[in-house]
Amino acid sequence: MRHLFILLGIYAIGLALTLFGAYIDTDAPQSGHFLLGMEILCMSLIVFGLLAGIFYSLFFTFKGLKRILEQRFA
Repeated sequence: MRHLFILLGIYAIGLALTLFGAYIDTDAPQSGHFLLGMEILCMSLIVFGLLAGIFYSLFFTFKGLKRILEQRFA
């Protein structure tokens, strides 16, 4: 259950970054709201995947290192 809240937090950060990027975008606005919504959804999922990948790779790496060091020096 703890990981669900972590994932929701990571998605919130990804969505915030995506919305900030859409706000400062200097291109001409899309013709429809549906296309803009799809662009924001897809980009937030891409950013979520990248951030979750980075977070969990570091999380499991440090967890494994901690376990190895505890076995080695215990």
